[in-house]
Amino acid sequence: MHLQSLVVSLLLATSAAAKGNQIESTKAVSESGQCKEMVKLNKLVELASNTTKLDAITKNNATKIAEIQAKASTASTTLKTLESNSTLVSACAVINAQAAEKDQCQETFALQRFVKFAANSTAVATATQNNATKIANIQSEASKASTKLQTLTSNSTLQAACPAVMQKDECDMMKMLQKLVDVANNQTKLDMVAKGNTTKEAEVKAKAAKVQMKLTAMMSNATFMAACAVLEGKGTTAGNGISSTNTKSAASMLKDAGAVAIGLSTILVVMVGMFAL
Repeated sequence: MHLQSLVVSLLLATSAAAKGNQIESTKAVSESGQCKEMVKLNKLVELASNTTKLDAITKNNATKIAEIQAKASTASTTLKTLESNSTLVSACAVINAQAAEKDQCQETFALQRFVKFAANSTAVATATQNNATKIANIQSEASKASTKLQTLTSNSTLQAACPAVMQKDECDMMKMLQKLVDVANNQTKLDMVAKGNTTKEAEVKAKAAKVQMKLTAMMSNATFMAACAVLEGKGTTAGNGISSTNTKSAASMLKDAGAVAIGLSTILVVMVGMFAL
């Protein structure tokens, strides 16, 4: 968990330093953003019309219920405006399907990791410090994960698409690792993270050295690098094969940080939190 905190700090520094050089959103990004907005607005409208869920979320608080319903009313108006754009609706159908496919592939990867972890009695014992209750909880969750995994892997169309999703995830990881190394090698960015704490600065450099080893191994794989170059498409690629365009937003970077630092699904994140209790 300490490593995750460090990764988040490093990425915040990278994001702050890059803020002045962010590229204006393209039409595709704007369209994607509108599609995401439509999904969120639709969920809000559906929530406001579902009294059971609304009561559960607000704990029957009349004031909160009224606030949600008021927001849903505004959301409904905005949603109707967006849905009146037939071109946007058609584009969103494709974008949302692709996003759902990507999410399901990533869920497959995460569940596979969790099931594999749960089957390793030594790893589980170490993670739980041999706490019988926690071990039992993990095995119970692993059983549910296995059932879900079987459903996902039985979808041949989905699984045919997943290798490409994994490839892109790994290419994105490589770019993020490079950013972490860049922070350690840039005194200005490093100062933003360490804030004068020499111990923390040494810690960042030590972590970056380990990251560099992982990065070097990835970049020495010619086949992997070629596949990443293809995925980059028209993006400008620097000499080290890392794209120099399309700077990620801080929110997206933090999301990726969690994925790389922990390398586990939501279910494992919950478990890691449980271990810390």
